Amino acid sequence: MRLEEIIRIEADINYSHLILNSGSKIILARTLKAYEKELALPFLRVNKSCMVNINFVDKNQVFDSKILMKDGFQTSISRRRVEFVSNAILNFKP
Repeated sequence: MRLEEIIRIEADINYSHLILNSGSKIILARTLKAYEKELALPFLRVNKSCMVNINFVDKNQVFDSKILMKDGFQTSISRRRVEFVSNAILNFKP
């Protein structure tokens, strides 16, 4: 597995679900906070339970506090992260 294959990382207490663009899911015994410390852009934490790969965000579907991923997954952006996340997504150049 390569980092470019990860669409998003979802928290589940002390585990993380890595959702891949192939449609498969990997479960690891690691917190989202640990990933947040190690991964830089294009990975971005949008709320307490989800980190997304900006390359898989549908940039036409970024609203005030919600984003839609290219695979159809929708998640909310926490209030304190809205401005940072919106700017990061709209200004990101791969």
